[in-house]
Amino acid sequence: MLLLPLLVLSCMAHAQTDDTSWHIQLAGEVSVPNGWVQVRENAIQGTRLHFSDDLNVNDMQTIRLQVWKAFSDVSELHFGFATHQLLGNATTDVPVYFNGTTIAPGHMNTATNFQDSLAFDASYWHRLVEVGQGGGLYGSIGATYVMLNFRMRGTVAADSVGNELKEDFYVQEMPVPIFGLHLRYPLTDKWRLTADATWGRLPWVNSFRTEGGEVYTAQTNWEAVVGLDYRLSPHWKLAGYIFHRYYAQDESSHEDGNQISLATTGGGFGVTYQF
Repeated sequence: MLLLPLLVLSCMAHAQTDDTSWHIQLAGEVSVPNGWVQVRENAIQGTRLHFSDDLNVNDMQTIRLQVWKAFSDVSELHFGFATHQLLGNATTDVPVYFNGTTIAPGHMNTATNFQDSLAFDASYWHRLVEVGQGGGLYGSIGATYVMLNFRMRGTVAADSVGNELKEDFYVQEMPVPIFGLHLRYPLTDKWRLTADATWGRLPWVNSFRTEGGEVYTAQTNWEAVVGLDYRLSPHWKLAGYIFHRYYAQDESSHEDGNQISLATTGGGFGVTYQF
């Protein structure tokens, strides 16, 4: 991980540019989630809960903040932050097992709010090919860090071994390396096409945390985003885009076996300020 900041500092030291502007974009997104979550505690296997069919979670809201700055005609530094909300109300006719807790038949709610799901990322972009007047195809390298505390609500059964209805995936989280390709293509003086594809993978590794023994973790992140930018003024832009994103995390130890697979498809709208 030390190679990325050293590479960025090296490029900054040897490059000059007339554009010293910072760009800040605040965006809101709505998407349809698909996938499942399953949490084991010791010998109590968790129930695999599908977001749509079992939890009745039919949409996910996201607030996304992105900041970037060019340090030369061909290099940029990007930072990102996102927070997500997953809410759903469902009923179950059979007992549900989650993190060693037995949820009695009846109401069962997903209560993962914005403060429970956070993601941070940083990346260095380098222009590979010039495209159009002021556009280009960029390659990027960076990392993402996801902090997820998946929360549920329900009536704990009288004979339940546990009583905790949350799983803090973030405790075993590690940075995941991310690689990407990014197209910026000017259509007119005001309109610009954007397209981004990123992929990251952390294979099974020792997280150096212990919870009933050594915890091993694996994670996958990828996304595809296509959008349009519209320049309102020298300082303001509007952005609209559609996307498909995928996130999966798998944790395993003698005590724990926690898995989540979350694919989202949706759209977003953002406002960018340049200064």
